[in-house]
Formats: sequence, structure tokens, C-alpha cells
Amino acid sequence: EDAALVDNLSDGRLLLGLGRGYQPPEFHGFGVPQHASRAMFLESFEIIKKALSGEKFTYKGNFWEIEEPTEIFPKPVQTPHPPFYLAAISPASYEIAARLNISLLRSPQFTDLKTVAEAYEGYVSKMREFGHDPDLLDQPFSVQTYVAPTDEEARAETKHVVWFYHLLATLLPGAPGRPMPPAGYENYPRDPSVLAGVTEDEVWERGTCFGSPERVIELMKGYMRQAGATSFMVQMRIGGLEHHKVMRSMELFAKHVMPALREEEAKTTAAVKV
Repeated sequence: EDAALVDNLSDGRLLLGLGRGYQPPEFHGFGVPQHASRAMFLESFEIIKKALSGEKFTYKGNFWEIEEPTEIFPKPVQTPHPPFYLAAISPASYEIAARLNISLLRSPQFTDLKTVAEAYEGYVSKMREFGHDPDLLDQPFSVQTYVAPTDEEARAETKHVVWFYHLLATLLPGAPGRPMPPAGYENYPRDPSVLAGVTEDEVWERGTCFGSPERVIELMKGYMRQAGATSFMVQMRIGGLEHHKVMRSMELFAKHVMPALREEEAKTTAAVKV
């Protein structure tokens, strides 16, 4: 009902992101077995989809049972329901998204473009295998982005944010004092020390979209051309960047990067139609 309310407040613009979770405390705190997370997610997705379709429904599964015909209020604006996005990094999750005919929600930090592209090709192949058209879905990328007038300025102004990634490493499963995730999470980083040791050069070269408008445009075009990205969620305030720099970055992104990406999108759309 919260999601349906947002869809009403936004006049049908809700994009609903979903995921099974990965941090052991998220499960332990509720007494939920983490090893069952994928099966539980699949059941919960069926329930969410039925509920947001606006009709009365019942459900009987291994984890949840809704015996009485149930409906939500308010009804969503979008029909048959708001679009779904699955946060995924593993081949198994990519296959689930393909089978369910829903978009991926990707954040390819510190993963080379070739690997990201190959994973997406597998998703597209599975989509077609299941009888779905991958070109009909939005495929957003979540990227940490900073735009400055020149590459030199962008690099100088973001050198210090490496501490942010070192901090993230302490929060990953398997970090000192944190349990490893169970079976079914093999694609999550097994060694948080890799992120803990990331360098300023690595942050610049393959961890982010930092740079001049020209560099950011080329990086994002690479994701569009090779990895199927159709939209971007840009995280601008990273690692304690000063407010005025973030505002300037947003302005440069809106003025220079967005028009170039719209032009690239138009070319891609035209090519698909042909």
C-alpha cells in the first residue's frame, strides 16, 4: 500500500526496486533464515505483483498464505502494475529477472566493462529464451558521478573520497567482525580487503564516472553501447564532497552530459526499431 500511495502521489511515476537482501544482520534481526532468501523473494514477488495489480487475490506458498481475498488501497495508477526492478549481481539473479520479465538494477562498481557486458548478454539471452523482449524494458545503472570543468579538476577534487570505499569495505559481509553470507551468495565479494585496499587510481579508472563532461559522457556511453544501460541513477554527493561542488557537478551534468546521453538514446532507439 505504501508503494501504491507513492504511485498515486507521483501520478504514476513509481519505479519499484526489489531485492532479496545480502547483509546477515538484516535476516538475523527478524529471525529469518538467510539461506532461504531466494525462495522467499520469489514468493514475495508473486504477492507484491498480485497486490499491485489492483484486484482481490489469495495466495498459498511455502512461506506465506493469504486465505481471505485481499486487496490494497489505494490502487496504483499504473496498469497492470508499476514496473519492477531487481537488484542483481549473480547469474542466478539475472536469470530470475529474465524469467520474471523485469528490469535489472545494476551498480557495476570496480567491475570492468567487459565483465558487465558479458553478464548482460547472458540476461538478454535468457529473456529471449523465456519469450520476452529485452528491448521493451528500462535498464538503469547506479553510478557514483562527479563532473568538473576538466579531468584534472575532477581528479584533484575527488582524490580524498577513497576513504569512502575503504569504509564500505568494513561493512561488507566477511569484514572483520562481520559474518560471511551463506550458500547462494557466492557472487558477493568474498574478500572485503580487496575494496579496503582500493587506490585513488582504481577509483578514477574503473570505480566511478568522475571527470570532465566529455569523459563522463564517454564512460556512460560505454555502459549504454556495451552493457545495455538505458538510464542512470547518479550519486553525486560521495565521500563528503562539499555542497557547492556537488551543485556545480549537477549543473554541469544537466547542461552537458544529459543532452549527449539523450542523443545517444535516440540513436539506440532508432537502431532497435530498424
